[in-house]
Amino acid sequence: MKLIRVGLPILIFTLLLASPAVALAQEEPAKYNFATAQGASNLQVIPGTETKGVIYFYNIDGNRITHISLEVVEAPDNWEVEIDPPLHDIEVSFGGDIITVTENLHAEPTELSSEEIEDVPEGMVSLAIPNRGYALAQPAYIIVRVPESEDVGVTGAIKINAVAEWLGQTGAAAIGQTRDFDFSVRTVYEITEEQIITPGEGFDTGKWLPWIILGVVAIVAIASISALALRRREG
Repeated sequence: MKLIRVGLPILIFTLLLASPAVALAQEEPAKYNFATAQGASNLQVIPGTETKGVIYFYNIDGNRITHISLEVVEAPDNWEVEIDPPLHDIEVSFGGDIITVTENLHAEPTELSSEEIEDVPEGMVSLAIPNRGYALAQPAYIIVRVPESEDVGVTGAIKINAVAEWLGQTGAAAIGQTRDFDFSVRTVYEITEEQIITPGEGFDTGKWLPWIILGVVAIVAIASISALALRRREG
């Protein structure tokens, strides 16, 4: 009888721990992370072609999946701007239910690495986080197509709006954040890139200096002889 009295509270306590309400209360508090990094914001494009910008999304400080939708909110009227990946629906399992979420991409929680990540899943990149390390990131590409009829020297402003959302206990979006990304795209005749001339490349003045001096001397000598010959003829 005494054994039953002792065992009964233990059994009740065990059942309470196993109940959904208590299990939910023991979960780690939700942490939402909307971390981003933008590639080059100043782009060049030749009329009739396309150029590409990039925005990176990662999640190293959160413990919930970040669902991200992107929208072009500003662009020249006759330019075409495409976002890759495009907006699409995915199905996620949440609380035993299957829920449809509309997004361009999502960032799952990942660990920060002190070294560059070599084993990178398909579609992701190893992104350097200043003063912290490296993280797996999901890239979104902003593809800008300019018509051939566009003048050279025109600068177009591109603005991308990103909305991050996280699912709550009901499966609906519990909270959201928004952020804008600006790109400046200039039309040019040709794409120019900065180039650094390393030693041994380009014009070596020291190597050709003796020949330069010899050439100058020869030109002066020829001029002097010609002038002398002309004087003799005149005399």
